[in-house]
Amino acid sequence: MKLKKLVSILMTSVMTIGALVGCGSGTAETTTETATEEKAEETTEETADTEAAEETTDTAAEASDEEVTIRVALWDYSNTEYYKKMFDAFSAEYPNISYEVVEFPADEYPTTIKTQLMGGQNFDVVFLKDLPTLSALISGGHLMPLDSFMEGDSEFSKDNYSGLIEQLGVDDVSYGVPFRKDNSMIFYNKDIFDAAGVAYPEDGMSMEDYEALAEQLTSGEGNDKIYGAHVHTWASNVSQFARRGEEFNQLDTSTYESLIPYYKVILDMQDKGYVQDFGALKSGNVHYSGVMYNHQAAMVQMGSWFINMLVENADFNWGVCSMPSEIGLVNEKAVGGITPVTIGAYAEHPEAAWTFIKYVCGEEGASVLASSGIVPGYSSDEINAIFDSLHDTSEYAPEGLSKYINIPTYIVEFPMAENSGDIDTIITEEHSAIMTKTVTPEEGIQNMIDRVNALQ
Repeated sequence: MKLKKLVSILMTSVMTIGALVGCGSGTAETTTETATEEKAEETTEETADTEAAEETTDTAAEASDEEVTIRVALWDYSNTEYYKKMFDAFSAEYPNISYEVVEFPADEYPTTIKTQLMGGQNFDVVFLKDLPTLSALISGGHLMPLDSFMEGDSEFSKDNYSGLIEQLGVDDVSYGVPFRKDNSMIFYNKDIFDAAGVAYPEDGMSMEDYEALAEQLTSGEGNDKIYGAHVHTWASNVSQFARRGEEFNQLDTSTYESLIPYYKVILDMQDKGYVQDFGALKSGNVHYSGVMYNHQAAMVQMGSWFINMLVENADFNWGVCSMPSEIGLVNEKAVGGITPVTIGAYAEHPEAAWTFIKYVCGEEGASVLASSGIVPGYSSDEINAIFDSLHDTSEYAPEGLSKYINIPTYIVEFPMAENSGDIDTIITEEHSAIMTKTVTPEEGIQNMIDRVNALQ
């Protein structure tokens, strides 16, 4: 029922539903697909100068009839429908620009794309999964600065990207445009709350409030047990509580102790059985989505991509609220990952690549993403309206989702740095030690501090 309604509204809005992105695995082998728009028979060549004068465009690719094919590197193209929809729509808008997709396995993408670009591959457009990879490629000189494109394009405005373009640069030089952004929040199963007679969670909770709520929602035993909350195994499922308020910065070890109170609450919830055991989740390779789909947990802290997953798969009424905070945050700041799109340093068609990036990262591409419940990097009233309409087109989605999409300030979950990949590895390793109680939170944080300082 919900999918039929969703498809109907998207068709009328010239929007399309997409498949899940972010967590899926790509194909086992590199695949290449070339997409070319059907074109009419050859026409008489027009006078380019006259035509260009009449066109109010900013890039050479838009102002020219020259036919080019850009190479686009990304992952999960084969099983992500919204890529194909927006790419084909781009080709319809710009029939002189064809695209060749070079697809790599999702799990190996960060390593693979670095190897490819270090080898001088002439990718025009490069999608990136994370900021550590972006940092490494910038440091190696493998990406093209985008400031000249942005400043020379009167149709492009940084104001539509929530301050994120500035966070995708180094030394005041911009290298990427946000294709997607994510806001980590609390998702909850309204049906479990209703059955327990407990009020829904609200913005502005403290960690103590969050634990107390989880206690009230925990019930049953064995296979019938319902956990009050679910804490996934990523280190970010603890660090983002502090990162959202900018208490914690991975590049500044003087801020690391801000994580200790958050670890203590999560560990206490684990000890009391309000959340599942970290070791069991890791050894069982348990996915957070299954826990929620199977009604095994009342709440989960997760990124906003989960909206898409719930719209397509949930059979229960669900809602969202902002994450708890120890410094009194309500809903004025968001924290999450960014999916940047860049131009390769060895691109053969950089102007056409910019035209493509401006399209998929602009209003047109954002509309396709939003219609799927995926938060685009681009913000506007129109995009907010699409998220709010999900309540009408999806059987279980809540009202007012745009409140959690249209946030004044977005904080990237991991700031840009040349050695951010190494720092991330250290934090992940010590996170596992803390969560398995191999070390205390204080010991684990001190280990993080010592090891990260040793990198400098």
